Amino acid sequence: MQAAVRVVRACSRHQWRNAQACAQRSIARAARGHGHSMRQFATTGDIPTKTQPKITKQGAAHSNHFDGDADQQYTLEWQGATPKTVLIVKKANDKQVDRALVSISRWMHSTYPQINVVVEPAVFRQMHSDLPFVRTIQPALRSEYARVVDFVITLGGDGTFLHVSSLFGDEVPPIIPFSMGTLGFLLPFNVADFPGQLQKIIEHTSTVLPRMRLMYSKCAAGGALDSAGRLNITNEACIHRGTYPHLTTISCYLNDHLLTTSVGDGIIVGTPTGSTAYSLSAGGPIVHPLVSSILVAPVCPRSLSFRPLMLPASSVVRLQVHRRSRGRATAFIDGRDCGELLQGECIEIKRSPFPLMCVNRENLAAGWAQDINQLLQFNRTFSYPHDVPFGDPPTDGDHDPDEES
Repeated sequence: MQAAVRVVRACSRHQWRNAQACAQRSIARAARGHGHSMRQFATTGDIPTKTQPKITKQGAAHSNHFDGDADQQYTLEWQGATPKTVLIVKKANDKQVDRALVSISRWMHSTYPQINVVVEPAVFRQMHSDLPFVRTIQPALRSEYARVVDFVITLGGDGTFLHVSSLFGDEVPPIIPFSMGTLGFLLPFNVADFPGQLQKIIEHTSTVLPRMRLMYSKCAAGGALDSAGRLNITNEACIHRGTYPHLTTISCYLNDHLLTTSVGDGIIVGTPTGSTAYSLSAGGPIVHPLVSSILVAPVCPRSLSFRPLMLPASSVVRLQVHRRSRGRATAFIDGRDCGELLQGECIEIKRSPFPLMCVNRENLAAGWAQDINQLLQFNRTFSYPHDVPFGDPPTDGDHDPDEES
């Protein structure tokens, strides 16, 4: 009996060793077939530190880094060097975007093999069989993005563009956005033109638009700021009543002076970039991205006389849930829930010293006018639909339907 037990145990150990060996061989075959190793996921130590770009104010006689003037465009170049790493961020669950990612990654790898192509971990797991050369950064090493990424490519809509800001701390590398989303008001480039646009940003000079951002901090009921929890805002900060049935009462302070107290659904504080987002739906103005300003717009106020405001960029705005407010409120930053605010608590919003540097068209004025007409259907009438804006001269083939008999 004991001999039989020893035989069974020996067989079991032998089978276990064989199973382990088979598993290791399977993993090795899969790694060879996929063309990647765990090193590509586990470490970024062998990815070099990014190349410091030269950013020159257009019209200036000397070169410098961004100096805080967000009222004009800049020129970006790499001072004779080559970028070392590009991060590609894509819209999720879109097959067309997936195909674009594969095309751009393969083009980058064949045209500029010295440049590392980095994607987010979820994209790496999804696409590693098609793109064996791409790299990724573990979520625990998220701070490495700021060290290694020279510039960012976005494939998607405005939401994908906003997501990039959340991947970095304060300073975000230059972003070249390709429009593959629903609206794409912030995305000036067509993905079909990617070879020429990427070659220009890598080998030549590009026009860069500094998109002003705001900085959010939460205040306790006593007024003390939580500096550790500050966030950069690309579109808007909003205090909203959320799911509470009662209107919320919010006091709005401008540079520590009470501006007004609003009873309604909430208040939006936005950037010029965010002027075509939630603020626009709340009746706010469309602001050109080179006009540095802070927007304040009410959301469904009880008073009909609370109109949207455009304040100087140097303003400090504080929104406080009134101590006698019937309902509490929730703070949202670029659509993200940042927690509930109780009566007496507040948020402070001021200009951020870290704008988003976005590669843009050389003729910003023409591009911006085209976007608000084509994407937002600016000032289109319902009674007399035109295929072109009113200001465009008619061609020989155009005719006025009112002149027909």
